[in-house]
Amino acid sequence: MGHDPKEKLKITILGARGSIPTDGRDMLEFGGATTCVLIETAGQAVYLDAGTGIISSPDIGDKSISILITHPHLDHILGLPFFPYFKDKGRRIDIYGEKREGTGIAGQVDRLISPPLWPLRLTDYAADTVFHDITFPLTLGGIRVTGMSGRHPGGVTVYRIDHDERSVVFATDFEHDDGIMPELTAFSANADLILYDAQYTEEEYEAHKTFGHSTVSQGLKLLEESGAGMMRYIHHDPGHTDDMLMSMEAEVRDDRVSFAREGEVICL
Repeated sequence: MGHDPKEKLKITILGARGSIPTDGRDMLEFGGATTCVLIETAGQAVYLDAGTGIISSPDIGDKSISILITHPHLDHILGLPFFPYFKDKGRRIDIYGEKREGTGIAGQVDRLISPPLWPLRLTDYAADTVFHDITFPLTLGGIRVTGMSGRHPGGVTVYRIDHDERSVVFATDFEHDDGIMPELTAFSANADLILYDAQYTEEEYEAHKTFGHSTVSQGLKLLEESGAGMMRYIHHDPGHTDDMLMSMEAEVRDDRVSFAREGEVICL
């Protein structure tokens, strides 16, 4: 049975870079903005993380805005002070995240976005900002959000977005190991799209174990064993140029897989 086009999931990659924003002529293909993915339905706009990519949000009209934070490392919340919708007086913006080291999401964000590091707190902006220590499952209109804990220094949340028989798994800043991959595989079962952290080459990973990131080969294994439809690799290393990323992409040789590009739109 067909789906109403208005109720399809629209996914926009607003930022695919990890660790720190980058720029330069050799990084135009994949972009330099840090992690942010926008998922839209007819009435909802859900932002996964708020790296510098969130600054370039498209016009979402009067859709309800929710921002789901995987973890509060700088590259994942650095775009918040510049998110254009904070300027809209009376506009409600809901920010969700898990407690970290006993601090709720409001306190985590406030630690960075407040004097003397920044002149304002988010609650000082014109919009009506509401923070939530997330509990699962979370319902946002017709969207169902579930989560699992990933492996990353300080902790990280892996999100699954389900809507109208379509599903997206967002597994950034995730380090694989034999103990956690079966859980992620089950969590990702039959997803239409997995966004998976592949910051390192196999050689780089050997020198960066415990940093909280993964590889292309682990992503391919996850795609195969979960029965998911397709995969986009995200959280590109700030030192990986377009040529390097395109070379890594070409080696995969799987039509279901590509490296996320800033500005890419996927409709499910």
